[in-house]
Amino acid sequence: MLKLFMDESGNGNASQPLIVGAVELGEDADDVEKKIRDLHRDLCARRSLAGLPSFEKFREHGFHSSTDPREVSGPFTELMHKIFFRTYMVTTNRARFSNVPESELIEFMYVKLLSDLAIRHQREAELLCYIEQSEDMKVILNRLPDSVARQARKTVGRPVSLPRLNTTMVGKHDYMSTAIIDYVMAAVSRWLKADRPTSTESYFYRAFSDIEPSISMLYSFEDGRISSRKDPLH
Repeated sequence: MLKLFMDESGNGNASQPLIVGAVELGEDADDVEKKIRDLHRDLCARRSLAGLPSFEKFREHGFHSSTDPREVSGPFTELMHKIFFRTYMVTTNRARFSNVPESELIEFMYVKLLSDLAIRHQREAELLCYIEQSEDMKVILNRLPDSVARQARKTVGRPVSLPRLNTTMVGKHDYMSTAIIDYVMAAVSRWLKADRPTSTESYFYRAFSDIEPSISMLYSFEDGRISSRKDPLH
């Protein structure tokens, strides 16, 4: 049994890269969740930030890369450096899908990513997949297991035994481990939007380099594989 925490980034904003990502945690998934919850509890006790709107949102909903104040994002990023996880992402700049409704594109990307992960982990009995709650995902969720199985078998080109896909929609406060992929996708999105700089003088490159060791696969529908554990950029 393997736990995956998934989310999408950039949806609803055509100026942002659209990314669907998953973070894979190993047997210490429960321990990682506890560490994140402990950090949330400790940070919530900071009186100096009380009343700050972004901090109050963090206290209520948990970690979120786009709204967390630095006093929150800094400690969370440091915690990410101390835990082991793998991330997988597919992305598009929408150039190939200009006439595809975004909800359909998001579903297509979830199916692509999960089918690849099902093939990668076909010896597992079950993939427990926790997906960040959204209105679009409520419609998609029930279709995912069958769609993922069809796509995986199409990719392999023959009947293949696959792990059972168990999907559940969760809020950020239900499983705070979803914040890991949220933070990773934010760094990737900013780097992609900045046209993939490779100079250490670029903040976007430094932020990307910081999380790249966790990336097992970053695939673009327009440009193919961008980075992987076997073929990193640096």
